[in-house]
Amino acid sequence: MERLSLRIERFIRSGLGEFEPLALELFAYQFERNAPYQAYCRSLNQTPENVTQWQSIPAVPIRAFKSAELATFNTGHSAAIFESSGTTQQISSRHYLKTLSFYEEALKKSFQLHVGLGPETLDRRQLFILTPPPGEVPRSSLTWMFEVVKNKWGAEGSGYFVQRGQLDTPRLAFLLAKTVQKGQAVLLLGTTLAFLKLFEDLEAAGKTFTLPTGSQLLDTGGMKTQKREVTRAQFVSSVQRYLGIPEMQCINEYGMCELSSQCYGVGKSSWLQGPPWMRTVVIDGDSGDPVAEGKEGLLRHFDLANVDSVLAIQTEDRGRAEAGGFHFLGRAANADLKGCSLAADSFFAQSK
Repeated sequence: MERLSLRIERFIRSGLGEFEPLALELFAYQFERNAPYQAYCRSLNQTPENVTQWQSIPAVPIRAFKSAELATFNTGHSAAIFESSGTTQQISSRHYLKTLSFYEEALKKSFQLHVGLGPETLDRRQLFILTPPPGEVPRSSLTWMFEVVKNKWGAEGSGYFVQRGQLDTPRLAFLLAKTVQKGQAVLLLGTTLAFLKLFEDLEAAGKTFTLPTGSQLLDTGGMKTQKREVTRAQFVSSVQRYLGIPEMQCINEYGMCELSSQCYGVGKSSWLQGPPWMRTVVIDGDSGDPVAEGKEGLLRHFDLANVDSVLAIQTEDRGRAEAGGFHFLGRAANADLKGCSLAADSFFAQSK
């Protein structure tokens, strides 16, 4: 396993290697060491003996992370446990990580590429982060991600602007005004919903900003609120209106606690692209078969950075493949999840 880990880490860091051989070898390792996953694969009659293509590696229904310990190691020795967000009435998904090295390597490599920051810690910028600090949400993969980014690229004065669930708009607006006066580019990071709340507050206060040239905004999450559903184009238009950040400096990040890698897009388009060590297939929700490019279906991700859990994950997100990436079209309705529900039922039956 040590040699496989080193090869995957090298692939993430330098791009040296081939996806399929690594994926098949990692599948064999996870099949051997991950008991619930092995039982599920056997129920499908898909094992390392007869799976010869990465696309055929059995994908775990994402709901399984809510009840099963999908790990190749004793989870009592986890370096981190990431949990999905949700209400207190919901059961959270749990992703157990034996080490943070793969997650952190994948994160830094992708972030540097898509946000355009330099590889050295000297290339620092003031970061305004619209999430709670790590101490408030220690099992949030998103906050952990932003903390890694802050430690590597954040200049003095970088910080978080959500405390106990409340966005501190007055303090943020004050610092944005100082940024404009100094003419220093900044990077704003946060959930889409947090930015929508910021825009509502700025509208109520009658404030807008034109942030210095080079400023960027990275948001993560969907566009659906309790009040309405906002399109990507509408969101980016709001960024331009209230913060003066150009469209091509608006970056969208797609990730989830069950994945160790992220996908990125730019501007008003819903098109996203994953890193070389990750593949995404769009499948039919009923049959589980891949659909033709351009046709809508459900997103299935294969992530080599998920070394110590499962590399293949079947999501409940709708999407459409296009030009080496995919369009994220939001969460699927229950009616679209018939095949996923059957797969989840099968997983739970086999893993008991």
